Amino acid sequence: MNKLFRTFFIFLILLSTRGAIAQPNEIKYNKLAEPSDFSQKSYNDIEQLINLSNQHSASAQQDTQDLDALMARAPQAQQELIALLNHINHASQTSSIIPATKSYQRAAQKVQLKFNGDASQLTDIARASVVANDVNSLLTSYQLLRQSTNVVQLKNRFAEPKTSGYRDLNVLVKLPQSQMVVEVQFHLNDIAEIKSGPEHQVYEQIQVIELQAKKQRRALNDLERASIAKLRQDSHKQYHKAWLYYKRQSLYPSTIQAA
Repeated sequence: MNKLFRTFFIFLILLSTRGAIAQPNEIKYNKLAEPSDFSQKSYNDIEQLINLSNQHSASAQQDTQDLDALMARAPQAQQELIALLNHINHASQTSSIIPATKSYQRAAQKVQLKFNGDASQLTDIARASVVANDVNSLLTSYQLLRQSTNVVQLKNRFAEPKTSGYRDLNVLVKLPQSQMVVEVQFHLNDIAEIKSGPEHQVYEQIQVIELQAKKQRRALNDLERASIAKLRQDSHKQYHKAWLYYKRQSLYPSTIQAA
């Protein structure tokens, strides 16, 4: 009888021990269910911007080669774009620059000289620029545009800047109502100001130097080439300095605010 009792008692101990061991495994499994959320939270704005992939689809052109038909639809597309960007600006705390639609004369000239008469490749009849004060606002405005339109082309010049150091997002979208392809550029404010100010002045100075040599029907001399190289280097430094500011602003916002 005692032997039977001892066997039953040992059996109860084994059962209780097995249950106690099973519980930690369940807790550990539940804790491992979160890593994907954690990685998304640690993904900073600069990385997200740099990692936006260039894209180009077959629909990155108009639905007709008839320039007259496209120019007739351009005002409707421009109004649709204005309304869309007004909403995006309000939601993302950005601003927009919306020029007039391209003139018929300029459009026809571009179609003939650049597109060999194919007006379907003219994608900037209606166009606009979105200007943001920080990377987060720029990303937010871009994502809102993606949600409201069909992005058919993206050139990420933040990841692959121009030789001058200039950076932006150049996007072609098909508008849902007019079905026209339009161009939207996304700028960071300080970089945009360099482009319209100091870099434009650099461009004009280089033009003067090159025009002088052309009038005299000669190649650029060493001094002129050195002057042009210096002008371009100064422009590149300004762009680089502005980009570093936005990187610090994104990675260390409290430091920038304190400064």
